[in-house]
This record gives sequence, C-alpha cells and structure tokens, in this order.
Amino acid sequence: MNSTELFQHQLRKGREGEDAFRIMANNHFDEVNDYTNYEMWKDIQGKGIDFGFKMNSWQTEKTCDVKTNLYYQDNQYYTGYLFNIEYAKWHSKHINEHKRTEEEGWIQDSKANRIYHFEKGTMNYVYYDLDEMRSFIYREWDRPNSWLQKMSYVAGYNSDYATMIPVRLNDERFKHLIRKIDIQGV
Repeated sequence: MNSTELFQHQLRKGREGEDAFRIMANNHFDEVNDYTNYEMWKDIQGKGIDFGFKMNSWQTEKTCDVKTNLYYQDNQYYTGYLFNIEYAKWHSKHINEHKRTEEEGWIQDSKANRIYHFEKGTMNYVYYDLDEMRSFIYREWDRPNSWLQKMSYVAGYNSDYATMIPVRLNDERFKHLIRKIDIQGV
C-alpha cells in the first residue's frame, strides 16, 4: 500500500466513526455542526476538529475530534475494550521507512474540546475532555521512570509509525478522565 492508498484507507476508517458520531450527536445535542468536509473547512480540520455541538442552554459550542480506534481485545495480555492515544508520529527509529521528521501526535496538537473514540461498525464510544487528558498525559509522561512511557509502543506503517499510548477501559489510572462509556452489552 503506497502513501496515497494508506491515506485513503485512514480516511475511510475515520468516516465510519464520524458517521456514528453524527447519528449519536443529532440524538443528544440541540445543534450539531459538521466540519468533516476538508475542502470547505480546511482551517478547522487543521486544528483537529471534526464537529461542533451545543445545547440551547450553552453559551458556545463544544468541539471534538472523532477517532475510530475503540476496539475489543482478547488475548493473553488483556481482555476488554481499549483505545490508543497518539503521542507523536513518524518515530525516529523508523526514519529509513518514512523519511520524515517526528511530529507531535493529536493528543499534543488538537484544538478540540473533546475526543470521541468509536468502535468501527458500531455505535459504541467513549469520550473525554482533551485538556484534562492532555494534562494527565504530560504529567505522567515527564515523570522519572514513567509508567506511561513504558507502556507506550511504536505502531507500524498503517499508523504513521506513531508512538501510541494504549488506554484500557479497566485501567484505574485513566478512569477519572473518561467522561462517558457507552458500549452496548457491557
């Protein structure tokens, strides 16, 4: 898969989560603004924002970035739901494959208020306040002998050789940050 094909694959996967968010949001909020059309909303998309939404009682809209990376894992290491947080992309240990300079991941550069993680093909999701999660990630990442750095991993080509932080939904260290878990059958 070349880089253009990979980008198209990532867009298709992302659209599934965006479609699920649109359905959920239209059922929960009084107003939903869709910023997913890149050509029309380049400046907003460049800030990592897919949607704006609000209730009539709110003064301003909240914004969010939608990820389609919530999934169920069942192996010798973990059984349950998890999602990944992208800390950085284009990891330097793979420079020969990607020939790019390391960049901040979306946890560091998104300007959205919230992040929603959807499970592909379902309406299952979790969300959290981005600034709260970002603050927690920075604090824990920068600690000496950081447990967060130890649990992170470098993903492969399909994920832009990103440094990922796996968040397992039963991990007590993250529970206070996740605002809602809406998973059918759990």
